[in-house]
Amino acid sequence: MPVVRKIYIGNHGLLGVWKIEESVEELLSMIHFSNGDSETFNRFKNKSRQCHWLSYRLTIRHLLGNPKDLEFYYDEFGKIHFKNHDYSLSVTHSGDYSAVILNINYCVGIDIERVSERINNISLKFLSVEELTKVDEDNHRLLTLLWSAKETLYKLFGKGDLVFDKNIIIDPPESLEDENGILKGRIIKDDFSKEYILKYFYIEDYVLVYCVDDTLT
Repeated sequence: MPVVRKIYIGNHGLLGVWKIEESVEELLSMIHFSNGDSETFNRFKNKSRQCHWLSYRLTIRHLLGNPKDLEFYYDEFGKIHFKNHDYSLSVTHSGDYSAVILNINYCVGIDIERVSERINNISLKFLSVEELTKVDEDNHRLLTLLWSAKETLYKLFGKGDLVFDKNIIIDPPESLEDENGILKGRIIKDDFSKEYILKYFYIEDYVLVYCVDDTLT
């Protein structure tokens, strides 16, 4: 189906979530490939990966009014950018969903993850000593949220070379009873240190986290 959730972020930001219920062929029938897109798409042999790629490209077009002249490139850190638009851009996908965040003024990051108890197996690899003292390591809903928040800040930072359990710190929420909320996070790297506000919401058995850094352009 098309975009199932659309959020306006201030005056210059948009977020869109696509629930993937179409086949690759159905998604292909909806999209107009820009220069280089067809070549990129043909590199993906896995059907699920093809659906993810097509659905977030379609989400971008939906958010921008379906222009046909969109072109993209990936930088040395694997971050996607527009070639011919001024928007900052971040994309994500997991399972049945893909999502996009755009902002004309500020850098952005987004991540969606399916909540799964498998996250318990890697908590020691991405949580700092400080964070481990504050969380229940068996709470896979909370752990998935923290992982997604760290992925979001990693994408927003956009320069790679961040170690999740050392350079990205997230303050756990006081409660997980609400379906949406706010998190505080920090990136600490060499002589760089900055705090961020992240927002999140749950959709079915997924959690989506996003962040707009309103101090960076």
